[in-house]
Amino acid sequence: MVFASVFSRPGAVRFRRRTLVEWALLLAAVMVVTAVVARYEWFARADLAVLDLAVASQAHPARDDIVIVAVDDASINALGRWPWRRSVLAALIDRIAADKPQVIGMDVILSEADTRYPTDDAALARSLARAGNVILPVVAESGPDGPTMRGPMDGFGAGMGHINLVVDADGLARQVYLREGDDDARPVWHFAAAMAAFGHASPATLDSWRHEPARRVDAAGWISHDRLRIPFAGPPGTFTRVSVLDVLTGQVGAGYFRGKSVIVGAMATGLGDVFPTPVSRDGRGMSGVEILANTLQALVDGDGIVAVPPAVFWTGTMLPVLLAAWAALLLTPRDALLATGLLVMALVGGSLLLVGQAHLWFAPSAGVLGCLLVYPLWSWRRQEAALRFLSEELGRLALEPGLLPLRTRPDHSLDGRMLAVYGMTARLRDMRRFLSDGLESLPEATVICNLDGGILVANRRAVALAPAVLSGINGLPQDGAGDGPGAHADAYGGLDRPGLPDIIESLFPVPGPGLVYWDALCAVMESDAPVMSSADSHGVELATEDDRRYLLHGAPLHGEAGRPAGVIVSLIDITAVRRAERQREQTLHFLSHDMRSPQASILALIDLQSRPERALPQDQLLGRIGEHAHRTLALADDFIRLAQAESQNLVFAEVDLATLVMDATDELWALAKARGIELQLDMDADCAPLRAAPVLLVRAIANLVSNAIKFGPPGQSVVVRLRRVGPYMAIDVEDKGPGIPREAQSRLFRPFSRVHHAGADAPGGSGLGLVFVKTVAERHGGRVTVASEAGAGATFTILLPRRSRIS
Repeated sequence: MVFASVFSRPGAVRFRRRTLVEWALLLAAVMVVTAVVARYEWFARADLAVLDLAVASQAHPARDDIVIVAVDDASINALGRWPWRRSVLAALIDRIAADKPQVIGMDVILSEADTRYPTDDAALARSLARAGNVILPVVAESGPDGPTMRGPMDGFGAGMGHINLVVDADGLARQVYLREGDDDARPVWHFAAAMAAFGHASPATLDSWRHEPARRVDAAGWISHDRLRIPFAGPPGTFTRVSVLDVLTGQVGAGYFRGKSVIVGAMATGLGDVFPTPVSRDGRGMSGVEILANTLQALVDGDGIVAVPPAVFWTGTMLPVLLAAWAALLLTPRDALLATGLLVMALVGGSLLLVGQAHLWFAPSAGVLGCLLVYPLWSWRRQEAALRFLSEELGRLALEPGLLPLRTRPDHSLDGRMLAVYGMTARLRDMRRFLSDGLESLPEATVICNLDGGILVANRRAVALAPAVLSGINGLPQDGAGDGPGAHADAYGGLDRPGLPDIIESLFPVPGPGLVYWDALCAVMESDAPVMSSADSHGVELATEDDRRYLLHGAPLHGEAGRPAGVIVSLIDITAVRRAERQREQTLHFLSHDMRSPQASILALIDLQSRPERALPQDQLLGRIGEHAHRTLALADDFIRLAQAESQNLVFAEVDLATLVMDATDELWALAKARGIELQLDMDADCAPLRAAPVLLVRAIANLVSNAIKFGPPGQSVVVRLRRVGPYMAIDVEDKGPGIPREAQSRLFRPFSRVHHAGADAPGGSGLGLVFVKTVAERHGGRVTVASEAGAGATFTILLPRRSRIS
């Protein structure tokens, strides 16, 4: 193919190789940056924003079996300022424990003895012992020897758990560590984990809890294990909450806490810790006790948010970057931008979907950054490469010899190069128009095709020659109308076009010679010979169904490297040449044979008469001389009529076809009477006027009637009909003569051809009568046909198109 050879040139190969190298280097650099960003979490806040959106958008109800007993403002107002006497806490535990809850979490720090009311500590210890299912908090304290764990004071026999929260870099609380401590060997379980595990085996054996096996050591040496991201059930106030005052005054019904997990904690204004969370609204933070309730629900339900495995994370991060780079390489800038946007949306949307559907966390920011880096960096490199390439090609084009000069000024700015490209394309358009106009001005039908025979350009004459194959392709109008010279040549820019072998097969009933010539032309171009010799390019003569003659001639078109890149093929109409040759041959035949033979016979008779012993009687001599003279005159008349019918400019007039038929038969009435033959006319009453040359048409009808009379047996009839046959008016001449064998009918309309057997009684004739009839019919846009069988007579029919009539 012509276009395939463009990309195989050395310059194009180097350009393509350089493009791939730059793409690979750019991809490697972006991959390294993406990996570094992902490894060191440079865009952690962006990731946390995506996580917050996912957590805030997922809706799941709070558990009914988790209840918060709040030290609220009403309780403070009724019981006095905090901290209360521990006897009040003892009474609260007794009230709750009476309902036999699953577990009680007392989020109140009791690490020091009450020096003002020592007996209260004993009362609280007894209440804790009676309940038997109370969890107390453990807090971390910094000391000179490093951080230490400080739990409840001795004597309070209760479970313990730390209440530390992890506040991320943006100040929000999203996660906890299930085990913490100042020593790897003695970690303390989280307060919510201790509550969730109460009544079961040791929490260390509960592998069903969703968590990440992570380990963190802070600056003070505090060690944390097993991270859990909290899937908050909702904003502050989501969990069921009752006031301490209501519990102590009996406002809460008996059995309310049965089988539930109860968390006691401070929620009064200015009392207790409050943290911003992903589900906080209107600047309201969430109390520590509510965060503990959310953590407890996550452990019990097993829906804690954990990070995806490292292999999945790195695949999900790097694969979109690779796809974005691949799209930038293969797609157009607009499609590459669209693909990059889809990949970014897939990363963010996939991260949100994983949190909402599978409680898995995938940090998308590194992958998003990589995708967003690929497009502008590659666009920059492509722009630089395109500008460099255009500058080089413009320089080469400026040095290229051509009919149309290229005038450019050196300007290396972007606008300057764009103007130079515009000048180059304008020059190419002018050159294309120049070439297409030149192609249109060629006097012959010409097409330019590729090496596979696909037509690239065709001029107007080629379209007119094969409208069934060429017209209507790529918007080309059927009637050949265009918007100016070269319009047809411009219409063949698409790939869906016919091939030259299709043209040859559609035009010529016997396409063998044309296809053989095309194959020979392609074979010469595929060889090592740089050009075709004159012996290879003489062409081949072909004939159409209507006996028009064309010379198929082809020549190669060479590309920049000197190799054939296409073929220009012309179909030269040599019908007039062949017709002139045929007429010359007919004239020579007429002069050398038909005209010479009677004259030679006359001279022979005169020579014979000069010898007395062989002289003929005068009347017999004159009769024979007259016969030869009449034959010579008839031949001359027929030949002149045929020449006039073939070459004369006919003057058409409106005629009545029935009148012409009657005029032709009237001329031959005497001849028919002498032969004892009856002329019968059968005229259609609906005969509209036609435009015709009346003299020639009468002579053509008379020729057919004369032949019928000559070959018809005496006593029979000759029928002349005028009838309508579809779009034609038909003139039939039917005789009862010997008929014409089928194998001889093909010679009927050849000049000087006679198909009846010669004999003494055979009718005379010049062999030009039927040729005259055929020529007259065709000059009127019609044709002549014959229907006959040997021994069954013959019917000759002149068909004239009705469209030539006057309306």
